[in-house]
Amino acid sequence: MSTLSQEGGRGSEASQADDPLKRAEHDLQIADRDLVKAEVEVEEAKAEVREAQAEIEEAERRRKEIEVKVDDVVKIVPRGTYVVSAFKALVGVSADRELDFVHHGVFEPLTVFRRAILTP
Repeated sequence: MSTLSQEGGRGSEASQADDPLKRAEHDLQIADRDLVKAEVEVEEAKAEVREAQAEIEEAERRRKEIEVKVDDVVKIVPRGTYVVSAFKALVGVSADRELDFVHHGVFEPLTVFRRAILTP
């Protein structure tokens, strides 16, 4: 019959007790890495949301404003319908100057329209 020494038995029990502890520590390390990874992903998602919000704001701005070119200078004005004299004042053009509206490459005096309708 074989017998275990007391010392051997205790060592065996201690190593068996260490196994669950080691597994728990290992699981904790994995959980910690997962948490760090999740935090990075959350920050990346927040950055994407901020970028999307900026794009939406820019699209809204573009929907409300339009670029016009006066003497080769781009001006940004609110989209809408203007009396020509008010439009000239808005873009800083003298009231006695003639402005042309270019549509599909065709120049027409803005006074023909009597109103400047600003759409893309």
